[in-house]
Amino acid sequence: MSRARVCLAVALLALASTADAQVLGYAIAGPAGFHGFFGSSASAGHAAGGAELLIRDRAGVGGEYGIIASTGSALLVWSVNGVVHVLPGRGTSKLSPFVTGGFTRMSSGEGDFNAWNAAAGLDTWAKPRVGVRVEVRDHIRLDDRGNVHYWALRAGIVFR
Repeated sequence: MSRARVCLAVALLALASTADAQVLGYAIAGPAGFHGFFGSSASAGHAAGGAELLIRDRAGVGGEYGIIASTGSALLVWSVNGVVHVLPGRGTSKLSPFVTGGFTRMSSGEGDFNAWNAAAGLDTWAKPRVGVRVEVRDHIRLDDRGNVHYWALRAGIVFR
């Protein structure tokens, strides 16, 4: 493990232990596609699992690992993001809209490349510790030939 990863892990653990921190986990999937210089398609699916470390139920960091797949091709996708929940989803409100964005690394049998991502969504808390997450996400690969967008509409379970 690199020194930077160890330092980041220690900093996050220290932050979580000294602040009002909460961890959210989620599993999510849905239809996906791409649009860019080499064509477009809406015949893929995107499935992922991830977690967020939130301070005071509002802002924090997250990570996700998943796959975008269609017939005959697959991209492994991992992301590290900042996240802000506009409402905390506790107390009288069962809704917690959020925005997130950050760095993405994608890989396939043909190679690896960097991208960035942005998403907006909503957590709806059916029970105190379990809810439903829906979101729209776009992974954007910057390329000299033209940018490529890997988009997804996803829904799944969120828990705390």
